[in-house]
Amino acid sequence: MENAIIISGLVTRRAELLADLTTAQERVQQLHHDIASMDAVIRQFDPGYNVGSIRPKYRKAPVAAEYASMSRSVLDTMRRAGVPLTVNEIADKVMAERGLNAFDRGMARNMRKRVGMALRYQRTNGMAAETQAENGGVLWAVGGA
Repeated sequence: MENAIIISGLVTRRAELLADLTTAQERVQQLHHDIASMDAVIRQFDPGYNVGSIRPKYRKAPVAAEYASMSRSVLDTMRRAGVPLTVNEIADKVMAERGLNAFDRGMARNMRKRVGMALRYQRTNGMAAETQAENGGVLWAVGGA
C-alpha cells in the first residue's frame, strides 16, 4: 500500500517534469528562431558582420527588491518578538514565515548571511541596533532598543 502511494507521487512528479521539459524545449526553439531573425536583420545592415563574434550578455538579477523584502521581514520579525534576537533566531523565524525548509543546511546558512547583511544595513539607517548578550554573542533589536 505504501509503495502505491510513493509510486503515484513519483509518477505525478515525473509527469510535471516532462511538462516543464517540453515547455523549456519550446522556449529554446523560440530563442533559436529569434536569434536567427536578429542575425538576418544585422546582416541586412552589414552583410560582412560576424554575428558569431557576439558574446552573450547576461542580465544581473534584480536584487534591490529582494534586499528590501529581506529588510522588511527582518524588522517585522524583530518587532513581533519584542526582545533582542540573534541572527540565527531571526533567520529561523524568517524561514518559518516564508515556509522554507529549516533543515536544509545550505539554505539556512544563506538565510543567516542575508539576515546579517540586512541587519548591518539597517544598523547604518538607525533601524536596528546590536547589543552584547551575556554569553558574549550579539543580539539585535529594532532601533535603539
